[in-house]
Amino acid sequence: MLKKNRLILNLNSHIKETIQCKNKLFQDLEKIIKISSIIKKKIDEKNKIFVYGNGGSFSDAMHFSAELISTYKIKKRKPLPVINLSSNLSSLTAWSNDFNFNTYLARELEALSSKDDLLILYSTSGGNIKKKQSLNLINVAKFCKKKKIKIIAFLGNKGGELIKYADISYVVNSNNTPVIQETHHLINHLISEILDTNYS
Repeated sequence: MLKKNRLILNLNSHIKETIQCKNKLFQDLEKIIKISSIIKKKIDEKNKIFVYGNGGSFSDAMHFSAELISTYKIKKRKPLPVINLSSNLSSLTAWSNDFNFNTYLARELEALSSKDDLLILYSTSGGNIKKKQSLNLINVAKFCKKKKIKIIAFLGNKGGELIKYADISYVVNSNNTPVIQETHHLINHLISEILDTNYS
């Protein structure tokens, strides 16, 4: 019985924190609209849009590209161009095996990108050099700054290292990884809704 009570408390705490972070989006809708307008501008100017995250954030990036390339709500909307970095597993494993996993993203982006393209990054930690967290994201962010590729970052944990490199970022005020991911997931859907409206 004691274990069950503790479990219920933990579940309630998770739900409350998720709701808290999602409620904050009501205040931040203008920022979400601004981020969406940057994405729309890149689409209209025929620039490439790349997305990436590690682990669960990789799934968030893939989910977002699925909403844009396939459909979100409006089935007749035209497909919108998004490229998932690290989807080519042969290249990823070849480079990681022969050189270094942490430099692969920058390598792939060097092959595929041009000036004025856009990279959207997802990271619950935001990266930390001392803790060796998300070093591949930090390396690719540095590459983008040199090559004049804009960065939109969806982050947690006060933004971490990546907040210094992002042109615009949305930081979920939490250090709870699942809560951050759940909030990023809702943001993906809000942006998809906005782009649906613009391209339907």
